[in-house]
This record gives sequence, C-alpha cells and structure tokens, in this order.
Amino acid sequence: MTPDLGPESGLLARLKSSRIGKLAILLLRWGIPLALLAIIGHRLSQLGWRGIWQARPGNAGFYLLLVAQFFLQPFGDYFVYRNLWGRSATPTMAVILRKRVMNTFMLDYSGEAFFYFWAQRNLALAPGMLVHGIKDSNLLSGGASLVMVWILGVILLASGGLNLPALPGQGWLYVLIGVVPLIACVVLVLAHRKVTVLSRRQLAIVFGIHFLRVCLVLGIEFGLWQLSGALPTALASLRFVALRLVITRLPLVPNKDLIFVGAGIAAAGAAAASVTPVATVLVILAAADLILATGVASVPWLFDLVRRKSA
Repeated sequence: MTPDLGPESGLLARLKSSRIGKLAILLLRWGIPLALLAIIGHRLSQLGWRGIWQARPGNAGFYLLLVAQFFLQPFGDYFVYRNLWGRSATPTMAVILRKRVMNTFMLDYSGEAFFYFWAQRNLALAPGMLVHGIKDSNLLSGGASLVMVWILGVILLASGGLNLPALPGQGWLYVLIGVVPLIACVVLVLAHRKVTVLSRRQLAIVFGIHFLRVCLVLGIEFGLWQLSGALPTALASLRFVALRLVITRLPLVPNKDLIFVGAGIAAAGAAAASVTPVATVLVILAAADLILATGVASVPWLFDLVRRKSA
C-alpha cells in the first residue's frame, strides 16, 4: 500500500514525470532491496533453513524485548514534538508510527517528508516552528547517535574488542569522520538564533530525549543478543550492537535492516561465533521490525481509509 504523502515537492514531481526518474525511483524502492534479499537468501540457504529454525532463541524475554524495542523510537519522537509544539499540537502515535515505517522501509527521510506535509495540513504552529522543529530534531538525533558511536568505540577499544587498522600519518581521518557530523549540532547551540527558532533549552531537552532513547535502544539490543545465546561473550554482543548503530547512521541508505543482516552474517566468523545462531537472530530482528511495523502502523492507516470513504 503506497502511503499518502500529501503535496509533493517540485523535485519529486519532476522525477515522477520523467521516464529516467521513474526508473530511478523504482530501482531505489525495489531493485536494491530485492538484490539484498537475493544475496542474503542465498547465504541463508547455504546455512540450511532447518538449522536456522532449530537455532531460534527459546527465552521468552528475548521476544518481549523485541516488542519493547520497536516502540522506543516512536515514543521518543512523541515526547520530542510534545516538548517543541505543545500538548495541543502533539502528533498522534498513528502518524509517528507511519513516519517510522516509511523511514525504515522506503528511502531515508521519506517519513520526515510525509510528516512535514501532514503537519503543514493539520497543525497550526508558530512561523518557522514546523520546519525547524523537524530539521533540528533530526540533526540532534544524529548527533546523539554519533556521540554514542564514540562512546561505544572507546569502550570497545579499551576492552580490546575493536582494533583500528594502522594508518600512519592519517589518524586524523578517524577524528574527522566522527566530528564533522557533530558540527551542525554545535552550530545549533552556539549560533542558535541565526539558524533556528528553537531556544537553547528546547535544543538541550530534544538532545537529551534522543540520547536517552539511543541508550535504551542499545541496552535492549545488548539484552537481545545476551538472551539469544548466539554469541559467546558479552564483548561480542557489544560489537554487534555497535555494528548496527553504525549501519543505522549511514545516510540515505534504504533497508538498513537488510544491510545489517548481511554484515552481521559476515561478522559472525570474526566474533568466533557459530554462524547459524547469529543468522537466526539477525533474521528475527529484521522480520520482527517488518511484522510489527506493518501490523501496528497499518491499523490506523486502514481506519483513515475507511473514514475518508465514508465521509
């Protein structure tokens, strides 16, 4: 079912009107995910589907954490926009879940585009608050995730769980890669009146909400790996948590869950773990997100369609 995006931007409309644009959109939406599915499906077939089924986690807590993890980001966004726009203009969870589904299974930030057009139609906000609220929330969310990447990197380096390749005279590249994305967050704080309508207090609260959400998500992911029994040590579990966090920060990459499945299977050998149990957990993580997103977010969608037809 294609989500209703509302008014379209001029660039998107021009792309859809041209043959090359239509092919490019079709390739991004279906070609890349199908190619990833084919590659991963072939690798899983080599491992054996019966073995994968038998290696599934038996701990009930594992499946409870799966459900809890799914709702952390939507609830984080709910509190962010409640803080920025007030209780009366807070988007419903149905809209926030729809945004999450689109960001996960379509192009990166396609959910933000939908959310912008929805808010433009349905909310009465002060001038600039809509654009800056969405823009700055995404910048601060990325900043919070990158801070956590650095924290995990330091923990893994200190514990011997991460070995950086030697690059004589080019060590500054590591620092540059990690610091440049945080510059936007620093600019928001130091020159906020020139680049945003949000106050420093609002920026601090939004950053705090996103950072707390990231901490909770990573804590649950660590618990998932520990309860699964697929990895031999807590350090190995932490490596996989860090791997997924890095993959989620890749810009403009669709279907990151599929990329994580492929990368995780490749990394299982390096973690001295049996590939089949790791592959099983990776498939469950990706499938659970898909099932929960489709099931939870589709219910409000169906209600909207029924209401529009009866109106």
